[in-house]
Amino acid sequence: MRRFLLTIIAVTLFLNIVTAQNIIEGLIIDSENAPVVAATVVVKGANVFTVSNVDGSFRFDTKQSPPFVLQISSVGLIPREIEVQQITNKPLRIVLLSNNTFEEVYVTARRRKENIQDIPIPMTAMIGAQVENTGAFNVNRLKEMVPTVQFYSSNQRNTALNIRGLGTTFGLTNDGIDPGVGFYVDGVYYARPGATTLDFIDAESIEVLRGPQGTLYGKNTTAGAFNITTRKPSFSPVGRFVLSYGNYGYIQAKSSISGPLGKKITGRLSFTGTQRDGTIYNMAKMENVNDLNNLGVRGQLLIVASSKVDVTISGDVSRQRPNGYAQVFAGVAPTQRAAYRQFEQIIADLNYDLPSRNAFDRVIDTDTPWRGDQDFGGASANIDIKIGNGTLTSTTAWRYWNWGPSNDRDFTGLQALTLSQAPSRHEQWSQEIRYAGTFSSKLSGVIGLFALGQKLSADGAHTEEAGKDQWRFSQNTTSPLWATPGLLEGYGIHSYPNLKTFSGALFGQIDWAISEKLHLLPGFRVNYDDKNVDYKRVTYGGLQTDDPALIAIKRSVYSDQEFQAQIDSVNYSGQITLSYKATGKINTYATFATNFKPVGLNLGGLPSANGQPLTELAVIKPRKSAAF
Repeated sequence: MRRFLLTIIAVTLFLNIVTAQNIIEGLIIDSENAPVVAATVVVKGANVFTVSNVDGSFRFDTKQSPPFVLQISSVGLIPREIEVQQITNKPLRIVLLSNNTFEEVYVTARRRKENIQDIPIPMTAMIGAQVENTGAFNVNRLKEMVPTVQFYSSNQRNTALNIRGLGTTFGLTNDGIDPGVGFYVDGVYYARPGATTLDFIDAESIEVLRGPQGTLYGKNTTAGAFNITTRKPSFSPVGRFVLSYGNYGYIQAKSSISGPLGKKITGRLSFTGTQRDGTIYNMAKMENVNDLNNLGVRGQLLIVASSKVDVTISGDVSRQRPNGYAQVFAGVAPTQRAAYRQFEQIIADLNYDLPSRNAFDRVIDTDTPWRGDQDFGGASANIDIKIGNGTLTSTTAWRYWNWGPSNDRDFTGLQALTLSQAPSRHEQWSQEIRYAGTFSSKLSGVIGLFALGQKLSADGAHTEEAGKDQWRFSQNTTSPLWATPGLLEGYGIHSYPNLKTFSGALFGQIDWAISEKLHLLPGFRVNYDDKNVDYKRVTYGGLQTDDPALIAIKRSVYSDQEFQAQIDSVNYSGQITLSYKATGKINTYATFATNFKPVGLNLGGLPSANGQPLTELAVIKPRKSAAF
C-alpha cells in the first residue's frame, strides 16, 4: 500500500511540474503604458484562451509545450501575434497600439525603412491586411481608399493612372509616351500601364507618393509613384488561405506558403485567382460580358549569404482572360458638326436604334467579340549588402507583356468598325544600384544609378477594319459617292509600330539634420533618354476601283504611311524640402521641385500633308513643370 501511495504522489508531482511548465503569464498595455482590460489571449490553432484582468495581467495554462503562437486582440487596438519559443519565469510584456496611431507605421518610400512621421513627403501608406479587409485587390479598387488617385480604364492597354489629376491622358494609349506615375513592385519598375489592372499578389504594404519622385526613384515620375512591397519568405513555416464570395458569381482565392529550404535559404509561393460573371448583357450574342478571369502566381527565394548579405530571387506570372471590356450607352451631346454628321441622324439614316438609352439597364448589342487577353510576368534578383550605416542594393529585372485584344469600337450593333485589334509584345530590362543609409550624425540619404531598356512591337499587326456602315460615320461631305455599295466594307489598315528605348539616370537626395527638429533635404536628378521608332501602315480591302473620286474617299478614311524617328535628350531636375518636426506626431514641411515628363515618340500615326507624313510631329517634346 505504501509503495502504491508513493507511486501516486510521484506521478502527481511529475504531472504538476510538467503542467507548471505550460503556464504562461504576462502584462498587456497600450502605447500610453495604460493596462488593457479584457484583452483576449488565444493559443493559435487551439481552443485555449484567457482574458486580461483589470490591471492588464493574464495567467493561464496553454495546455501545450512551446513553440506556439499567442494571438492578442482588443477592441480598438491593432491585434498582435507573438511566437513563444520557451516559457520562462519572466512575464511577457505586450504592447497593443491604437488603430489610429502612426508610431509604428514604417515605410520604404525613401528606399530605406523609416517611420512615416519622419518623412516629409505627401503620401498614403496601407498594410496588406488593411487593403485585403476592404476587398481592394487591385488599383481600381484601391483608388477609393486613397485621396487624389484617379484610375481610368477602357481595357488593360488603354489605362490611365493619375495622381492629383496628373499622369497620363485617358483615351487610346500611345505606347511611345511614358506614364507620369511610376508603378513599382519590390523595387522593380513596371513600364506598361496594364500592370495597374492586375490583382495584387501577396502584398505586404502599399505606399502612394504624391508629387515628383525623380530624386528617389530610378524612373522619372512627374506625378507620383505607387510603391508595393510583397511579403517576404520566412524561416518559420507559415501558410495562409483566403476565400471570398460575392454576387454575380464572384469568387476569389488567395493563398501563400513559406518556409525554410535549408539553413540559409527560404522560399515563398503565392497565388491569387479572381472570377466573376459579366455585368453587362449582350443581346446580339445572348451572353454576359465584362466578366473577371484573373490568375497570378509569385515565387521568391531568400538566400541569407551572411549576416550582411541577402539575396532575393523572384519570379511572377499573371494572366487575364476577360470577356470584355464593353461600354454601355450613357448619352449623346450635340457637336459643332453639320446636322447630317450628328449621331442621332447617322443611326436614323441606317435604320438603327440602340437597345437601351438607360445606362443602368446594362444592355448592349455589339457584334464584334470582346477580348482582353493580357499576360504579364518577369523575374528579378535583388542583392542587399550592409555597408557601414547603410545598405547597398542592386536590383536586376526582366519583364514581359503580351497583349491580345478584340474590340467593337463603334460600340453598337452596326457594322461600322468590325475589327479593332492592337496585339502587342513588350519586353523590358532594368538595373538599379543605390546606396541608402546614414553618412554621418547629421547626414543621411540615398544615391543611385538606374538604367532601363524597352522594346515594343506589334504581335503580327495592329488591325482596324471598316464594315458596311462605316461610310455613314466617316462621311464628311454630302457627296452621294459615300454611299457607293461596298466602298469601305472590308477596307482597313495593318499597322506595324516598333519602338526601342533606353533611359539612364543618376539620382540622389540628402537629409541634412540642421537640428533635431529642423531638416533640409536637397535632391537632384540627371536623366538621359534615347528613343527610336519605326512605323509602317498599309491599307487593304474595300472596293477595288480606278475612280479617282472614290479612291480619294477611301484615302480620307485610311491611308498608307511609313516613317522613322530618333531622339535623345538630357534633362536636369531637382527638389529642395525644408521640414520642421514640431512634435512626435506633427511634421510640417515645404517642398519646391522641378520635373519633366521624358521625351516621347508618336506610335499612333501622323497627320499628312500632300500625301506625306509630317515627321516633325513624331517627337513629343519633354514637358517641364515646377511643383510646390
